[in-house]
Amino acid sequence: MAQNWAVGMLYGGGYVNGLKVWTQPTPGGLVYPQPQQYSPENFQGYQQSIMSYPALYEFACGHFLNCPAVYEVYQPSLGEQVALVCCNQCGFIQQIIAPYSNFQSYIDTPILVA
Repeated sequence: MAQNWAVGMLYGGGYVNGLKVWTQPTPGGLVYPQPQQYSPENFQGYQQSIMSYPALYEFACGHFLNCPAVYEVYQPSLGEQVALVCCNQCGFIQQIIAPYSNFQSYIDTPILVA
């Protein structure tokens, strides 16, 4: 039976090379483990800044990335091929572009908006 994809699901189910790496306690919510987002607790003797990740996007999964992973899959509810715009770390589906030809067209999708 074919899979009906939805925004917020994990493409690949949280598995990487057959091992469960990513967990999502709330469907459509944050995916764990999360990146570290705080500065050291103790004064180190020099100016400290909050940790930041230089990236263009922060997906709803909580991960930072510059280039999303895009998969072409069949969506049974629509009866056509669609593009899944996913987090390149955990596979969180951020956007579904249907039909897939809209993703391939620079006029329809000039920039992926996460």
